Parts: sequence; structure tokens; C-alpha cells
Amino acid sequence: MLKNIYERPLEDINSKGFIYAHECGAKIAIIENDDENRVFSVTIKTMPQNDKGLCHITEHCVLCGSEKYRVKDPFNELDKGSIHTYLNAVTFADKTMYPIASTNEKDFENLMRVYLDAVFFPLIYENEAVYLQEGFHIGENGANGIVYNEMKGVFSQPDSLLEYKIRQKLFEGTPYEFDSGGVPQEIAKTKYEDLTQFHRENYHPSNAILYLYGKVDKEKYFKIFEEYLSRFEYIENNTKNHERKKKEEKSFINGEYYTSDTHEANY
Repeated sequence: MLKNIYERPLEDINSKGFIYAHECGAKIAIIENDDENRVFSVTIKTMPQNDKGLCHITEHCVLCGSEKYRVKDPFNELDKGSIHTYLNAVTFADKTMYPIASTNEKDFENLMRVYLDAVFFPLIYENEAVYLQEGFHIGENGANGIVYNEMKGVFSQPDSLLEYKIRQKLFEGTPYEFDSGGVPQEIAKTKYEDLTQFHRENYHPSNAILYLYGKVDKEKYFKIFEEYLSRFEYIENNTKNHERKKKEEKSFINGEYYTSDTHEANY
């Protein structure tokens, strides 16, 4: 059940803004106007507690099949078969976002359903192979995994390592000292159970914001939301805010980055 808790005109962009709250704890933000390029996203607050990259691994894994859409790679299927104007999933420092957009209303509705099912009801709980493929595993050719290899590429760049080391010092004691994408050596320490626990603890609607933009039929899309949100009970969102520690002393940072010749990251 949804309750309208806020609305106001957004005259500078010829729109109306609304915020609704669902009884399970989810928030729905809407910017309503005449734009045919409709946008939808599910955004989850994901604050990393280490450098294992679970925020990033989860982002990949939930888009590898879900309860209603039991195909191996629905994301690429949508990318090839949909007439979307935007389709993505992004891991930020403190949130993970799943945005889509389309000018075709039927296509938009289909994309919305696939993403809601993927985010809240992925196949990760019954298929460990998803984690092994997307996260990390040891194969015939050594360490492997899509996220693991992606972050090896990131941390082979000196500027990426420098940014990471500076962030560690500036935000020590907060989630922002960690890399939400994952550091290769730490990703290698993850286990399948880490993935399922992270999803269970973070991917609840009370920790999410659903967003709609454009020429949208609110009541129609509210019925779609209800199909998914009604399956959850309300829980208190226990996510804490963190403050940066004040640093008085100067700090010197040293680090090494790996190249393709070393095959191993050393910091």
C-alpha cells in the first residue's frame, strides 16, 4: 500500500514531483511530465564494509537470471532485443543503481518488470555458478571472474591506485575508505556465502528508492510495484551514517601497482 507523503510543482522543468512511501519501507520518487522518454530505476544503498567488492559483485550477479526471468543473461538479452534508450547497472561509492529508459511504453513496462524481479528475486540463492562466473573462481588458467578481471584492469592504472590510497587516508573509519568495486586481492577472498548474505542484508525495499520520470501512468506502475513490494514485510533501516575522522598530521602514501608482466597486484 502506497501513501503520498510529498508533492510539489517543479516549474523550472515543467514537471510535478511526488514522493510515496510503501508499507514495506520502500520510497518511490516521481517526476511527472510530458517527456515520452520514460525513465525508471531501482537504487539500493550499499555501503562497503571492506574491499571485497561485494557491492560490485552483487550488481553483476543479480542481472544473471531471476525468479520470473530464468535466462542465463537477461541483461544482454534486453540489450539486444529491447528498443530502450538506456540500459545499465552502476556501482557507486555508497549506492548501486539499476536504471532503464525507453520511449515505447510497452517496452518500458517490460524492462521495469525484468529489473524489479532481478533486483529483489535473483537466482543467486539457487545457483552458485553465477557467483563463480561474475565474482571469482580458480580455474585451469588460474584466478578468474568478470569482476575480478575488471578490477585488475582498474588497479593496473597508477591514477586509480593513487585515488584509492588517498581515499583510504581521507575517509579512514568510514565506508568511503573502501573501494566499492573491489580490490583484486580482496575479491579473491570472497565466497559464495558472502554474496548471498550481502544481498539478503541490503537488497530489501526499505533500503531502496524506486524512481520514475516522464509521461507515466502512476496508477498503472504502482500496480506493478505492488506485485513485488507486497512480498516484503517492513523492517527498520539500520544503515548508519558515518563521519570522517579529522586528520591533524601529514600523511605519506606509498604503493605499487601491477603490470601485465607481473600477473599479481602488490600494494
